[in-house]
Amino acid sequence: MARPNKAARGKHRWIGVHIGQSTSRGDVKSAMRNALGDMSWRLFDVKQSADSSLAILKVGLEDHPSAVSNLNATASISTITSSGKIRLVRSRLSAFEISE
Repeated sequence: MARPNKAARGKHRWIGVHIGQSTSRGDVKSAMRNALGDMSWRLFDVKQSADSSLAILKVGLEDHPSAVSNLNATASISTITSSGKIRLVRSRLSAFEISE
């Protein structure tokens, strides 16, 4: 079966997130679940360092502004970047990791 064409798939945004403590993927998922509530999202990448974690989320375009404000309102979570392309978010997070 053919997949839907590009316009029918819906638009989304990728959000790069910094978490102030080093946590596992499961802990990151539960923190995002608490912050975003019933909003539709998906966790893609999680990178851990000694004292913090970086993650990439995928949210719908219509949910993007409220997702960013909810994440920034949560203690120890802050958004770093967002884009329509995951490649750009990954490169920006790797630059953030180096400059940190």
